[in-house]
Amino acid sequence: MDDDAEQQLPDGSSGPASYPRAQLARAFLTALTHDDAGTRNRAVERHAGRPDLAPARAVLRQLGELSVQTFPGTLLPNRLVREFGVLAEQADLGAPFVEELAADIFMGTFTPKYLAAARIAADLLRGTLYERYYGIDYAAVRDLALAEADGAPTRTTGIRRPRASAGFARLCAERAGSGARTGSVAANGRIIEQAQILTTHNLATLVARVGIAPAPGWPDPARRCFTTVCRMTAQVQGNPRPMSSVKDAAYAWRQMLFHLPLCDPAEQARVIAGLDEEAARFPAHVAARLAPALTGLRQAAAGAAPDSSGGRLLLGWTTRPHWLAQAPGGSPAR
Repeated sequence: MDDDAEQQLPDGSSGPASYPRAQLARAFLTALTHDDAGTRNRAVERHAGRPDLAPARAVLRQLGELSVQTFPGTLLPNRLVREFGVLAEQADLGAPFVEELAADIFMGTFTPKYLAAARIAADLLRGTLYERYYGIDYAAVRDLALAEADGAPTRTTGIRRPRASAGFARLCAERAGSGARTGSVAANGRIIEQAQILTTHNLATLVARVGIAPAPGWPDPARRCFTTVCRMTAQVQGNPRPMSSVKDAAYAWRQMLFHLPLCDPAEQARVIAGLDEEAARFPAHVAARLAPALTGLRQAAAGAAPDSSGGRLLLGWTTRPHWLAQAPGGSPAR
């Protein structure tokens, strides 16, 4: 059995917040098994002993672009991630696609492909707003990936490939903070979220290895990610169990942060300048709740720390009450 397949993954969630992810998986898997079935079959055909790589690459690029354009603020569901992995293998792209791990059964380890995905993100995003906002040292991530690759056994040694990347797990735990030792679901979630931040949860792989480029350009998915952030934040008000919406808002925020550095500087500035206007289209509490996150984003864009002078990092998982779930003024949402 493949080492990566042995890692336990969530079975999927239910409810309104998870609906777009289920819809995304159904839509694209239906495309793979219906209209694109012939194309996918051609992707695995071999002619004169040589694989025909172009069809698999074309299908993978098309589906990657569709996923970003159709649901830019939504995490890729695991069913689709696995299909991307199959296509990437058939296309011989060397593209590591990483699944979302379940916080309730997480054992504190990551298979080596997570570090490989983080290295791709490092090569793409080093020196960008994304690295600055999340306080990542992508040069160190790249060095870690090189060190583990140099120390890994080769095929000729007869030694099995490592089942886990100890360095990557340690880095994620360090970034999650002292309260994120594995054990509680929330602490596990904080560590998993740091892995998603470092790897961009497959977005960097889709751009750098698959070559996706949304037809409307990168400002469009960035703006639409923020619309998802606002929509999820609106669901916090009056919600006795708001954390699902908070986490979905943070995931969409992170994907917006990924899209922004792919815009040219003028486009990036225009998108950031227009976020207040978009937030104003929602109930007033949405703009008030998001004000610290928007302050932090602007500070990071200006080269300063995002979590100072009234700015806040917007992350999804916490072991304490989440600031986004607090009503404007500081009291818990009612």
